[in-house]
Amino acid sequence: APHQVEPEVCFCGRSNVGKSSLINCLTNRKQLARVSSTPGRTQLINFFNIQDRVVFADLPGYGWAKVPKQMKAAWGKTVQEYLHDRPQLSVAILLVDIRREPRDEERNLLAWFAEQGRQCLIVATKSDKLPSSKVTAQLRGIAKSLGVRPSSVLAFSALNKAGRENVWSAILGATAPADGERD
Repeated sequence: APHQVEPEVCFCGRSNVGKSSLINCLTNRKQLARVSSTPGRTQLINFFNIQDRVVFADLPGYGWAKVPKQMKAAWGKTVQEYLHDRPQLSVAILLVDIRREPRDEERNLLAWFAEQGRQCLIVATKSDKLPSSKVTAQLRGIAKSLGVRPSSVLAFSALNKAGRENVWSAILGATAPADGERD
C-alpha cells in the first residue's frame, strides 16, 4: 500500500508567543521543538512526526521589530508556499498571547486561512499570567477581536500545562480520519 500521508497541523504566531513551549508540552518532550532565546530564529519550517499519527509543522515566528523588510517578505513567501499546496494540512493553530489584543497580523492570517478554506484554531498562551477569574473574559475578547466563535479560542499555559488536553482533543478532532479512510 502507498505510504499514507499523515495529517498535518501547523503552528503559527508572533515570535515569543510560546510556539516551541506549546509543541514541547503537547508532545511531552522537553527539547523537541528547538527553543531559541532570540525570537525569530526558527527561520525555516520545522517538522515533527508525532508517532506516525500526525505531523506538526512549526512555522517561523513573525512580528519581529528588528528584522529587515526583505526577511519579512521572505517569511511571507516561505509560509505562503508551504500553505498553498498542502492537502494534508488539517488544521492551522494560531497562537496569541492571552494578555494582548490580537493585531492586524493575526487578523490577516485568519482571513487568509479562511480564504484557503483552512480550519483554524486559536490558542491563547500564557494563561497562567492571568488570574483564573479573568481568563474567560479575555478569551471572549480575543474571539470578538478576531471575529471567531469563543469556542474556537482555547486557553493554554506551558507552565502548568493548563489547556493541554483541550488543545490535543481539538487537534485529534481535526485530524481524525474520515469514515471509511481507516486501514
